[in-house]
Amino acid sequence: MANTFLDLTLLIIIFHFFLTTLSKNLTTILTDQFALLALKDHVIQDPGNVLATNWSSSTPVCNWFGVSCGSNHRKVTALNLTGLGFVGTLPPHLGNLSFLSLLSIKDNSFHGRLPVQLSNLHRMKHIDLGNNSFSGEIPSWLGSLTQLQVLRLYYNNFNGVIPFSLGYLQKLEELSLYGNKLSGSIPSFVFNISSQFYT
Repeated sequence: MANTFLDLTLLIIIFHFFLTTLSKNLTTILTDQFALLALKDHVIQDPGNVLATNWSSSTPVCNWFGVSCGSNHRKVTALNLTGLGFVGTLPPHLGNLSFLSLLSIKDNSFHGRLPVQLSNLHRMKHIDLGNNSFSGEIPSWLGSLTQLQVLRLYYNNFNGVIPFSLGYLQKLEELSLYGNKLSGSIPSFVFNISSQFYT
């Protein structure tokens, strides 16, 4: 009788652990899916119908066009939507892609300001927003993305000065800012970038 009780207790504990783990993984991938569907909703022109035909809740997120996921955790790690002719804005929900390390949406027509929620993406290593129409000042919160190695903001409508906070990006190897409406002097930290700096 005691062994049966222990076996039952052990079975309940294992089942609870399994459900908790499954629920956590499901919640995470649903969070990623929700963030990407929010991006889809913010794209007002999709000339190739890429998002309409590929991004659907009936298909696993990791199979969506332009989306890459980690092999172990199956969370979104990269978003590459380069040169697809998209017109739209970036939703704040993208800041919930907690494992995202690469964001490349260059050669589109995204506009507006960069949402501050992107500052939550602490695993980010590569951002390429080049050749779009983003505006406003270059956000100082970019300096909080301490894993960042590549930051390309060229050919947009950014104005103001280069934020001093970019000097906190100790791993930065490339900074591309040319083709914007920047003013002021170039901060001294940019000369410490290990590889390339373009203004």
